[in-house]
Amino acid sequence: MKVTVVYGSDERSVEVPRDANLGEAIIATGLPLEQPCAGRGTCLKCKVIAQPTVAGTAGVLSPLDERELVGLSDAERAADYRLACRARVQGDVTVTLAPIVVYSNKMFRACDDYKKPGVPLGLAIDLGSTTVAAFVTTLTTGDVCAGAAALNQQTAFGADVISRMAAALRGPDTARRLSMLAMSSIVQAVDALKLSRSARERVEKVTIVGNCAMHHLLLGYPVESLAELPFQPHDRASVNAPRSAQDDNANSAFGDTFPPGARVALPPLVGGFVGSDALACLAYYGFDRATGPMAAIDLGTNGEVMVTDGLPPRGTGRILVASTAAGPAFEGVNISCGTRAVDGAIVSVKANLDDGSLDLVTIGDQPPVGLTGSGLLELMRELRRAGVVEPSGRLVKEHPVFGHRLSVDERGVRRLLITDQAVDRRGVEEGEEGRRVSLYLTQHDIRELQKAKGAIRAATEILMAQAGLKPADLERMVLTGSFGSQLNVDAVLSLGMIPPVDPACVEPSANGAGFGAALFLDDEEFARGERIAAAAQQVDLDLDAEFNRRYVESMEFPASFASPKTMEEEQDSQPE
Repeated sequence: MKVTVVYGSDERSVEVPRDANLGEAIIATGLPLEQPCAGRGTCLKCKVIAQPTVAGTAGVLSPLDERELVGLSDAERAADYRLACRARVQGDVTVTLAPIVVYSNKMFRACDDYKKPGVPLGLAIDLGSTTVAAFVTTLTTGDVCAGAAALNQQTAFGADVISRMAAALRGPDTARRLSMLAMSSIVQAVDALKLSRSARERVEKVTIVGNCAMHHLLLGYPVESLAELPFQPHDRASVNAPRSAQDDNANSAFGDTFPPGARVALPPLVGGFVGSDALACLAYYGFDRATGPMAAIDLGTNGEVMVTDGLPPRGTGRILVASTAAGPAFEGVNISCGTRAVDGAIVSVKANLDDGSLDLVTIGDQPPVGLTGSGLLELMRELRRAGVVEPSGRLVKEHPVFGHRLSVDERGVRRLLITDQAVDRRGVEEGEEGRRVSLYLTQHDIRELQKAKGAIRAATEILMAQAGLKPADLERMVLTGSFGSQLNVDAVLSLGMIPPVDPACVEPSANGAGFGAALFLDDEEFARGERIAAAAQQVDLDLDAEFNRRYVESMEFPASFASPKTMEEEQDSQPE
């Protein structure tokens, strides 16, 4: 059977046996497909349009199964939508993917120095669980010139690292496949930089950072020790070697990914699930040089929290770090209408309490296509402000102003209409508008956000308590991650996502891990990173009863919003 996959102008085909899983066939073409639920048919992120390659041919896919009958609307079924993870191939089929299904490769450019002839270049890679970011720097100045991102194709095996490690443990073939998907994702992120041939040839150094699971899966290291108590990496040491045809160490796994002669280095891991991405943040934000108390939170799928009380004489100089399974809600994954930073993605929301309207701000001022992590936080703040969502996270059944937006879906799940003017461009030729669809926030989406917020808040409180710090003590609170710079501080504090610190000390920041990886292109900074890794203390939250208690408590939204007065009151009542 032949499966043809179309994504924009890119068309690829693969031969598969009868009854092959459609999602696996799509992945085999090299085009990424999101399956955050690991193929259970619950996240509904792998929707594709599937039609017979030969017009009029019937039965090219298995009949709709129970998951599809529940998850696909009547309109979607009429438009030939299928869940790729559930459908089986029974004939020649053509599948159309949409950009919202594939990946975001939005690029930023700070300067064009990397285009100058003869300037030696470096590549810094942040291999995130959901998003892979690539940055090009000039080695002479250390300046980050441009950056781009791509989806981590391993999401085909699940949104979380636990699902991916479980897949790797099935056998060496799956482990190799996960390594290849990580490598392919890096290639896509680097390709998105659109470097000229001359620029590629001038790349002399590459650094790659990531959490422990991403590090091990990329290098093909065993993951048994990470997947079982006491959850420690197989090898924490840095990998630093020249790439050559004769090289037979872990670095040879990179093959022709980078230019011949480029040195590829992976900084050391801290321990537990705290990897070199957290280490990069520690270095970039100067935790080893902090003169006062500070904290940083990397709001990714595998969230990292970092705290220090500062150097003597004010503090002890201790650096505490912990990893917490926040999940991918902040990156738009596991959210029914979630998306990354593509044109049309909703990044800001304001509610009109008089008429129940929602003012949406989208990237590029385009018709909405989905909700980003920052948009999700602002929407939730507005719904809490209006009383549409209770402190428990429950959507109300009725509301005097927003009642017309409330309904129950086919599965009996409560939901709120965000907009009925969204656009779905799957199966639409370039330049055409696409069909109008509705975007909803569901009760499930709210729970996903609550779990993410609860994990982050609880982990931050535990580390601050161990460092002997109260919220009022912090002089700097950095919020970073793939969408860190887009965060609305008021929304973060209003929802109780972090302890009630002074809003003036909260610093939204772009990808700290990526910029830290760029810092590590310098040999002296790389050595500094190794010293920080040796000194940092990893805090294990997995078996901490206090963490579990605080996690449950932190899932609740504050009963009232964080005005200066209520923040001071909460600080006074904060446990020692």
